Amino acid sequence: MNLNQGRDPVAVVGAACRLPGADSMSELWDVLREGRDVVGTIPEDRFADETERGRRPGVLRGAGGYLDDITGFDARYFGISPFEALRMDPQQRILMEAIWEALADAGIPAESLAGTRTGVYTSLLSSGYWDLLRRAGMYDMHAALGAAVSGIFPGRVSTRLDLRGPSMGVEAACATSLLAVHVACRALWNGEADLAIVGGANLQIVPDLYFALSDAGVLSSTGQCRFGDVAGDGYVRSEGVAAVILKPLSRALADGDTPYAVILGSSATHDGRTGGSMVAPGLEGHEEMLRSAYLDAGVAPCDVDYIEAHGPGTRAGDPTELTALDLVLREGRPEDRRCLVGSVKSNLGHTEFTAGLAGLLKTCLAIRHRTIPATLHVDRPHDILRRPYTAVELAMLTQPWPQDERPAIAGISSFGMSGANIHLVLSETPRPAPQPPAPARPGYVLPVSARDPHALRELAASYADLLDAKPPLEDLCYTAGARTTRHELRIAAVGADAGELAAALREAGEGTYVRKEPKVVFVFPGQGAQWTGMGRDLLERLPAFARHLESCARAVRAELGWSPADLLRRERPLEHVDQIQPTIWAMQVALAAVWREWGVEPDLLIGHSMGEIAAAVTSGALSIADGAAVVCRRSRVLRESHARGAMWAIGLGEDAAREAIGDHAGQVCVGVINSSHSTVLSGEAAALDQVVAPLLAKGVFGKRVQVDYASHAPQVDPMRAPLLRELSDLRPEAGAVPIHSTAWDAPVKGEEMDAGYWFENLRLPVRFAAAARAALTQERPTVFVEISPHPLLQPALEDEIAASGARGAVVASLERGRPETDALHAALGRAFELGCRPAWERLYPLGEHLRLPAYPWQRRRFWPDQAGTVLPPEPAAAELPARAYDLAGMRDAEVAGVVAGLAAQVLAVPGHDIGVDVPLTLLGLDSVLATRFRDRIRRDLGVEVPVRLLLGPSTLLELATRLRAG
Repeated sequence: MNLNQGRDPVAVVGAACRLPGADSMSELWDVLREGRDVVGTIPEDRFADETERGRRPGVLRGAGGYLDDITGFDARYFGISPFEALRMDPQQRILMEAIWEALADAGIPAESLAGTRTGVYTSLLSSGYWDLLRRAGMYDMHAALGAAVSGIFPGRVSTRLDLRGPSMGVEAACATSLLAVHVACRALWNGEADLAIVGGANLQIVPDLYFALSDAGVLSSTGQCRFGDVAGDGYVRSEGVAAVILKPLSRALADGDTPYAVILGSSATHDGRTGGSMVAPGLEGHEEMLRSAYLDAGVAPCDVDYIEAHGPGTRAGDPTELTALDLVLREGRPEDRRCLVGSVKSNLGHTEFTAGLAGLLKTCLAIRHRTIPATLHVDRPHDILRRPYTAVELAMLTQPWPQDERPAIAGISSFGMSGANIHLVLSETPRPAPQPPAPARPGYVLPVSARDPHALRELAASYADLLDAKPPLEDLCYTAGARTTRHELRIAAVGADAGELAAALREAGEGTYVRKEPKVVFVFPGQGAQWTGMGRDLLERLPAFARHLESCARAVRAELGWSPADLLRRERPLEHVDQIQPTIWAMQVALAAVWREWGVEPDLLIGHSMGEIAAAVTSGALSIADGAAVVCRRSRVLRESHARGAMWAIGLGEDAAREAIGDHAGQVCVGVINSSHSTVLSGEAAALDQVVAPLLAKGVFGKRVQVDYASHAPQVDPMRAPLLRELSDLRPEAGAVPIHSTAWDAPVKGEEMDAGYWFENLRLPVRFAAAARAALTQERPTVFVEISPHPLLQPALEDEIAASGARGAVVASLERGRPETDALHAALGRAFELGCRPAWERLYPLGEHLRLPAYPWQRRRFWPDQAGTVLPPEPAAAELPARAYDLAGMRDAEVAGVVAGLAAQVLAVPGHDIGVDVPLTLLGLDSVLATRFRDRIRRDLGVEVPVRLLLGPSTLLELATRLRAG
């Protein structure tokens, strides 16, 4: 064997199918391994409206391999309106689902392909669905694109995934789908594509071809495909849909894929006139196909172990194919090592235009399991198979792959009635050395997402069932996070082992809907979040935290001579400001570093009082050494100054707080404005007591802050000169992440944060509420991550979110008294649910690709016999009614309800299926339907709306707001 060393083999990294008796690759292997014939009879309702009058009787009551349901489709998953889904050929609908399943099987998130040179190659011939649409009077453009022109479908896939590689349909009768694989491999080898999606579908919706084939005598009289048997007199027609994902082997191995097999070479030829007619097989043409394929692969034909034959079981086809195989494979082959031959058609029937892909899937599974399934229905083999020195032998029993030191080698043939011949040469994937199991982690986060609440529940249940089998958790969480398509509806299970994860999934709620990727804001509170025992669990159980905290501890030791890490491990109470603040700072810097290491990157940083020091380090404005210098020297100055005072958190807004201070304004001030309902008063202790006492008596919330000095007040003015001296060597730089200064209530780059700034940070009021309001945006949601041992600012942030009307949420990193590692993993899970993108490959660096449960499609029936599916004609412009609504006098929700009703009519869906908070494009609005929707809004509401607005990310509720504004 001399494999083609100059070319990278093509790996089959993902696959999916809908075949008779098998809706998945695992079910297909069960059929093959168990030697089952899944051919049945033609369903009674399939051609119920057809008549056999004038045709051969009984044809439509014979044998056939049929899919259980070809009317169902999860249109909403793909953002396709019911109006359009009805007009899509079921071949397109089922193949679309199969392609997404194949991507999932390959561990390729669909969104990761956007902008890539991924090619799409499909095999779709006429199913007759266009005839049904025409009978129903559906002649619109959606029907033409969805059913009349099969070559449109690859463009649909490329558009949906935003692919930039070749996109085409190919056609060569029953050789079509394997020809598509051949063309895809050539594109990968010549650099036209970096990845290839290949799919084929064959459905039998109208019976016309049945009568033609029956008249020609090519259908089996026994209802079986009897490849290799002398009694074989024809084939059984079957339906099938299949898809594969192809990738250069070197890239597949680098990506950690687990390919089914690799394609070494291929050949596409034609019989010419060697068969005597176009439809008759030609021996010379078959020989040429085989020789050129093995030459292309760099494989000697004598080294081939198994051939998946075209093998339909016809009188002319089988002998010709077997003779050609014998002639080519015998050259140099030892007499005691025959090549086994089989045909999946004996199990499934002849899936016609998808037959080549069906054979490819069988061969891939046989290579992966190193088992050759039996070929069925052979009572008396053809003479060529019974000769003493023939090179080929029917695999009449399921048996292990021939054992020797060589990699498994197989060939696949597919022939078309047009005279087209395709042959692929496959081998097994190099098997990597087994890796030891990943060590157990203190906690796991398992992300699950879907596009429908029912699908989310079903998928969570499937994952929980998988967890009951105790899969490798590192692999499971890595694959679910890094190698699975992200959807809008999300849950995250958190647990220490498989049992806890399964329980969390079974108890999960409805999930969180993510419309847009959020703006992430890290928030660093000031003093007050400390608690005895904080940090110890993280130091013991989370190496990433321990690493970052030790880095901060070394810097603190250089300043003060002691280590915060040692202090935390001893679980002793923090007693003085110059212990408390450096320790909190070290924890904040370490926590922020862990969040970023886990892939949650901040768009903005907000520090509250001393929390700005950790924010400055996180941004890069200060080094760890400089950050330690600021927090250590400033806290030392505070302690040595013997400054006295107190601070009280009060449940009043800024104006009310100033009014409450009244005559004590010279002694007490508003030091912190946390929210519109929360402030902190700072000043002399006795005066503060006089201000606070009547407020508490009235029931106003009040709590003394755990400090013995009054910061953000005139009491710290004497510290200005010593602090400037201590920090005179500070040289801040512009940071990589912007900071909103709560001292200046303005964005800062970082280079302004010199010694003078850190005094102002201590002296000026903390305008946290203003910074939080500035961080909120109407364009996308905001996720505030509180970087702290305990959430101090969460209530204030939630106040500002509610007051602003913007979409936002707060995630607390840790919580007093809760096991910290559990809390931090739960926080990461919540961040995922809110739309953040953790770097799962960093979280689970030892994870390997694991095949996960399939997505549970939420199908609805789409068939031309549905009532009310054809939209009435649009009224002429002259018939437009007068404006019927006073939009300005209506609330947004009322206007959204009216617009939802119009959208339901245009999209041909029930009104309750229209979500007012879902982008219109996810409901299936395309350019054609958007034009109709615009016209309906103009007609019924008297408002002009640009089509581009309807095709943007806006929801119906946002559209309603725009309509009310005119």
